[in-house]
Amino acid sequence: MLHKTIKLISRLGFLTVLLSPLTAISMPDLPIIAITSIKAPINQNYGGRRVNAKEANFQTMLETQMTQVGRFTIIERNRVDEILAEQGLNNEFGDSATASGQFNVAGVDYLVYGAITKLGQREQALSTGSFKSASLITEFSVDIKVVDASSGEVRKAKSVEVQSKTASGMSTGSFGSIKGNGDPLADIQRIAAKKVAALIATSIFPIEVVKGGSTVYLNYGSAILDKGDIVDAFRPGEELIDETTGINLGSEEEFVGKLEIYEVNDKFSKAKLISGMNPSKGSLIRIIKKATESTKSTGQNSEKRGRKI
Repeated sequence: MLHKTIKLISRLGFLTVLLSPLTAISMPDLPIIAITSIKAPINQNYGGRRVNAKEANFQTMLETQMTQVGRFTIIERNRVDEILAEQGLNNEFGDSATASGQFNVAGVDYLVYGAITKLGQREQALSTGSFKSASLITEFSVDIKVVDASSGEVRKAKSVEVQSKTASGMSTGSFGSIKGNGDPLADIQRIAAKKVAALIATSIFPIEVVKGGSTVYLNYGSAILDKGDIVDAFRPGEELIDETTGINLGSEEEFVGKLEIYEVNDKFSKAKLISGMNPSKGSLIRIIKKATESTKSTGQNSEKRGRKI
């Protein structure tokens, strides 16, 4: 009987050893983020007219994108309101209640505040003889602040701007065609939500090369990156410190190469070299151009064909 008991205890101990690592993997210590209500001051008066920026829709998209990143625990929206109410805070960060040094939101690591500051459309047109073409460009901007919930310190503050061609048409003689997006605002909000998620995520967990070679593997997937995105790879150098204030000014960067994302999965992406050298494991990545965006310049350069003048 004693022999059987020892054998059973031994088996239980072996199972504990096997299960412990699995428990650690399934319960990662992820930063906890609360996304507060996105505001839209432009709804009141923008360019002399009222608009509807559908801020609740954008907030839902941002919550979805942040969840898909997989590197954070996102607090449910109704719970965010409860937490802020319990702490006596509101969504106007920086008021007298939060400026007294008593800013401390229990159970949350970071608070995200946002305001939609631009929503509009402009037309690009070209006409020569009987040929005419026009494009409708939708523009959208949102100001984002990421705040340390324990101290009230603003960790990140940036304006994210997006513009995309949402309709186009052409005519020549008696022939014409028009095509456009069914809901251009929703489409551009989705692009913006992805950019904001990238801003927040990469400020804490940078985009890195996890495997170098002719195919370069990156540590983010479809929640941040898209097929056709152009990125730069670089190696950080010596940190620069302002001796007067002690502020870290960042570090010098050594450019390695320019890459194009050609395959995107849920958890990782693949890129190929465009110019420069293939980056090695640990190189950092910065997004230069999103494939889903139009270029800001109205005189976009295109590849010349034929003999140069």
